[in-house]
Amino acid sequence: MNNNKKNHLTLINNKSTIIPKIYTLNNLKEVAKWKDPRLELVEIPKGLIEVLQNSGFTIEKILDSEPSEIAEELGIDSYVGEIIFKETSKIINKINPPDLLLIN
Repeated sequence: MNNNKKNHLTLINNKSTIIPKIYTLNNLKEVAKWKDPRLELVEIPKGLIEVLQNSGFTIEKILDSEPSEIAEELGIDSYVGEIIFKETSKIINKINPPDLLLIN
């Protein structure tokens, strides 16, 4: 009976051996994804903001993209891509209004 317990313990020890996980660039991409908190200021549904953040969109990426590109990357209708672009543009103008020209 002692012999059986010894074998059982050996099996448990073999299962508890830590096997190092190999990370590929794709694994690290998911771990290191940064979510732009400024997207919370855009006046669109929260679910859409989450989709944008999970897809790696930032304010800059939205403004540097065409609405159709945004829609294609997210797999949504093009008119929703236009809404995202327009609402993001509005919030940027509120945060960073254009410089006022003073004429003497």
